[in-house]
Amino acid sequence: LEREGNLARFPDPAGRLLARILMGTGLRVGDACKLALDCVVRDAQSAPYLRYVNHKMSRDAFVPIDDGLAEAITAQQEAVITMFPLATCLLPRRTRNLDGKLPFSTATFRGQLAGWLRACDIRDELGRAVHVTPHQWRHTYGTRLINNQVPQETVRRLLDHASHQMTAH
Repeated sequence: LEREGNLARFPDPAGRLLARILMGTGLRVGDACKLALDCVVRDAQSAPYLRYVNHKMSRDAFVPIDDGLAEAITAQQEAVITMFPLATCLLPRRTRNLDGKLPFSTATFRGQLAGWLRACDIRDELGRAVHVTPHQWRHTYGTRLINNQVPQETVRRLLDHASHQMTAH
């Protein structure tokens, strides 16, 4: 799913960016849909971070992102400002949203995701069409970190979990 050729098949550029954000950060889909327009911040060494509101925990959180994702977000910001000069969200919904302040719907994304999976025709080892939910990318992100020897405390912080038990799960 992360291959550029398959990502290019995602029908909506905003949905494609949302998929990339979910894959690359482990955010919850609801939090990712509500990203602020100015969601990228940089540290003293100019490394990019995605700033978001963890709605489950009612707090701001940060997760590191790579330069490619930061560039894709910048392109989206430029497109949004052109379309909706008063927009406040990175991924505004396309319809019934005259000022661009309403965020992309999780239901819309889930529908786009299902269509994209059918178009990519990705199958499991038994030849069955795969079923992927946005939350599975959160688990994949955490698992990859653990498999790359990232300490569990760091993974807990990146996933913004309140407890070590949730991270261990």
